Amino acid sequence: MKQPIKKRGTSIIKNKSKKRTVPKTKSVIGTVRPHHQKYGTSKLEEDFAREFLDKLEVKYVYQFEAKDIGRFFDFYLPSHNLIIEVDGGYYHSDPRVVDENQLNPMQKHNKRVDEHKNKWALVHGIPIMRIWEKDIRENPKMVMEELKKRLYIEDKKITIAEKKNKRHINKIK
Repeated sequence: MKQPIKKRGTSIIKNKSKKRTVPKTKSVIGTVRPHHQKYGTSKLEEDFAREFLDKLEVKYVYQFEAKDIGRFFDFYLPSHNLIIEVDGGYYHSDPRVVDENQLNPMQKHNKRVDEHKNKWALVHGIPIMRIWEKDIRENPKMVMEELKKRLYIEDKKITIAEKKNKRHINKIK
């Protein structure tokens, strides 16, 4: 009998009728980080989570799914209502790394998908922050400063919105 192929980050669950794989999960500051079966987990995303989000002690959802378009975002920070996409230079066509006139079909496809995801986030009122691999690897200090600045800005907007949504209580007796 052939052994089932075990993909990275999955475990085998036996059922009476058949075997199936289920993604493993890890707890990250109160959220779940699954290994996405179709798209995989990038080392860049794992490094970003460890070096930036975990150090800032930010709660996040890893591989956040936009079900209506069938796409996944790298990170969603629910308390900040912010999506963070970590884009690899080659795969997402960083202009500093790849010549825009010589994109291969995969890179063109990824650019269309990124545009589609940007539009979805815009329609749903969720700001999206894109961070390039080159910046993460070569200038992490700048990335950390931008992230802190953005999170503070988003915190301030949420605080203002919460104050506006509270009922006005008339204290005149």
